[in-house]
Amino acid sequence: MATEVKDRSIGINERENGNSRAIFYKKPIKKDNYNLDIDNIDTPQEIRRQRLLQFQKKCRDITFNTGRRILEQSFNSEEDEFEDDMEIDDSNEKKCYLPKRYKYYANQLMMSEWMLDVPQDLLEKWIIVPCPQGKRTLVVACKGVTKAYNKQGNRLGKFYSALPGGNPYGHRSSCTIIDCIWMKQQKIYYVLDVLAWSNQSLMNCDTEFRFFWLKSQLQETKELQERDIYVNTFPILSLPNISCDTDISLALANLSNLHPLDGLLFYHRDGQYTKGRTPLVTWLKPFMLPEVLGIFVPALFDEKPDGYIDFKYYILNSRAKKRKEKSESQMDTASGNS
Repeated sequence: MATEVKDRSIGINERENGNSRAIFYKKPIKKDNYNLDIDNIDTPQEIRRQRLLQFQKKCRDITFNTGRRILEQSFNSEEDEFEDDMEIDDSNEKKCYLPKRYKYYANQLMMSEWMLDVPQDLLEKWIIVPCPQGKRTLVVACKGVTKAYNKQGNRLGKFYSALPGGNPYGHRSSCTIIDCIWMKQQKIYYVLDVLAWSNQSLMNCDTEFRFFWLKSQLQETKELQERDIYVNTFPILSLPNISCDTDISLALANLSNLHPLDGLLFYHRDGQYTKGRTPLVTWLKPFMLPEVLGIFVPALFDEKPDGYIDFKYYILNSRAKKRKEKSESQMDTASGNS
């Protein structure tokens, strides 16, 4: 069923039958409106998406080899010689760093871009994954133990999991690598994506297949839903996948268990898993949906931050804030070395 984008509360009027799709094709951000400091802003997202899809089709071997390398690094890691704790500790990321040569997992996560323009094939080719507020982590199950790393490759802790290779009671020769959100208060991992499962690299597979594989494997392994059992310390749970050609408003209304919701990730069905930022994964805050896509948002997810003007201005401020934080961090590092 096509998405119901006509909503009385936001006063969207359809001029003719089938015009609902036109809502998705509008380009709400113009380059001359704001001087957005976005990577590759001189090349529109839609053009970069098409170029990247073409490149991935021609060069699947590159992505496959990248996946094999990260699996090999997991097996060859000698990290255990340096760390013994069996806990998750993300209270102070600056206090427990590995030597640089052991940061195998730095910058391996696939990161999103802001949705600067609405994809022309949004209804046919995109999947929404709701993202709860938490810490983005790379979870690696290998050699009988499971470890969690942040985006910089710093290890947050280790524990047992029912993932293949993740506990001493299963197949220690297996390795599984997943992209997760760590919910500290609930002590739950929600899985966004999968890089490898039981020694099989999935990075060169398209999003639709990866999500299908991930959902089926998580459902089959019932122990992953348990807490504090001998093979699984924390629940490792799947997230809903919402197709853009369904009723998105209704799907959002059924996400109260994920409150507070940080945002929505939009994945292109044909995209491969690549490290770093990609236009094949885009991001919006829930309260931006009426403005950008003309979609009604349940009140639970429609609370705007103080001083909110519009989503373009919000992006500007968020980028400026990140630049400031990065500059202050570099200054602190420099003063500490002097």
